[in-house]
Amino acid sequence: MADSQPRTIAIELSTMRSGSTLLKALMSAAPDISSLPEINFTKFQSADAVQRIHALCDERIIVLKRPAWFHDASRYPKLPSVPQTRQLVLTRDVHTNVASLRKMVFRKLEPHMPKGPIDRWLAKRYWSPAYDSLLARFPHDAKRNFWVRYEDLVAEPIKWTERIFAFLGSERTQGVDSYPPPKNYDWKWGTDDGGDKIKSLKVQANPIPQRSMDILERVKGIPRVAATRERLGYGA
Repeated sequence: MADSQPRTIAIELSTMRSGSTLLKALMSAAPDISSLPEINFTKFQSADAVQRIHALCDERIIVLKRPAWFHDASRYPKLPSVPQTRQLVLTRDVHTNVASLRKMVFRKLEPHMPKGPIDRWLAKRYWSPAYDSLLARFPHDAKRNFWVRYEDLVAEPIKWTERIFAFLGSERTQGVDSYPPPKNYDWKWGTDDGGDKIKSLKVQANPIPQRSMDILERVKGIPRVAATRERLGYGA
């Protein structure tokens, strides 16, 4: 690695089921940005953290993804102990996020699980705390922290990936709406998105089903949820 090209460590922050695998895959379309599986970046706390992260790949820009888990939403994230990281914060509106979380947790049993109590818990005790924590720590400055909404990324992937490449200082300047398959690993449930849509290698339209809109009606009146949605630019 040439000394004139210092390496960049980018931390991708989000809730679970927010589209983080898609964002990571789109960034890997640039030749100087890593293609890595989901990595628990909180484990890099020792004195040799920088060297350990650099050893993960050869690309100049290293992207580490680990969404907030249920148990640590209110104190997310614990960043790696390395200087000068850049943060990519991906948001997704509460109702589509909760709908996807229900599928992840309950799988085939999801249609039979209670709707009101579970939806309200996921929205109030997970979705809001995770994004409130991110809002408190990472201002929208586009210098150290870059915020993008999943809905915008899917609607205009070329526009938003172009901005992300510029933010990271990538040699790629043009945005993309497709991406390569992962290198030396497979997308699979438990670490990344293992569904068929991500394996299409192209951003796809994502119409919102009625069941997700029903979730929005159940949770949008919760004061904390309403406040978080407003701060994230969702709402009206």
